[in-house]
This record gives sequence, C-alpha cells and structure tokens, in this order.
Amino acid sequence: MKVRLHARVLVPATLAVALGVGAPPVCLGQDLEQAAAGFATQWATGDVSGLQSRFSESGVRVQWEERPLGALSPQRAGASVREYLGNREGASARVSRVEEVGGAPARGFAEIRWESRIRGVSENVTRTVFVAFTFEDDNWRVAELRVLPQTRL
Repeated sequence: MKVRLHARVLVPATLAVALGVGAPPVCLGQDLEQAAAGFATQWATGDVSGLQSRFSESGVRVQWEERPLGALSPQRAGASVREYLGNREGASARVSRVEEVGGAPARGFAEIRWESRIRGVSENVTRTVFVAFTFEDDNWRVAELRVLPQTRL
C-alpha cells in the first residue's frame, strides 16, 4: 500500500519536472530565435509583465535612446519599461537579426525593428531595439535592453 501511494505521488511529480510544469512558460525550451520573437511580440503589444518575466534575475542593463539607466533589478527594469512604453503605441516589432555569440553561460543578441508613435501623433517612427540575452536555468533571459536613438536617413 505504501509503495502504491509513493508511486502515485512520485510519478506525477517526476512528469511535472520533466515537462516543465510550474516553470516560467515564456522561455522554456525555446531557442534564441523563438525567445527574440516572443520578446518582439510582447514589446509591440506593451505586455510589460510578459517582458519582465523574461528578465535575468541578476539584473538588466537598460538604456532609453541616449539615456542610460545602468543595471536594474527585474522589478525596476519592468517599471522603467512601463514608463517608457506608457505614452507610445506600438505599430509593429519584428526581429531583424539574431545571433548567438557563445560564452559560458551562453550569450546572444537580437535586433528588433520597432515602429511606434507617441499617443495623439499620427506619424510613426522606427527605432532599433537591441536585446542581449544570457542563457540561465535552461532559458534565454534578457540581460540588456537598449532602444537606440532614431537616425535620419
């Protein structure tokens, strides 16, 4: 009887661990391209809580155009993203480049082409969002986030 009860608990628990139940779903099992595409989608829709769930637990270096904020905790970085996106409407965000650069832990980056406009203004502006990732706990996590200043062609 004790063996059966133990098996009833052990088998579901083992399956939950193997399948990643209870783990953050946003990055689990994704390669860098998938992580970058998911980030771009959440960025375009202003999903700050989704973005924050992707941040490295050791902090995120943040720079808004020409204003570097330095390394922030995931919570403070999320608040900063919320403030930055607060008066903007995202039109689109698409990944334009993804590259793994190696290292231990593994690192990589993505460049995202982001079209947006200030609320109440009809003109779209295009910026590049640079996202540096680090591979932590079997997931790609955001270690750096930079919105590059708009450049005139």
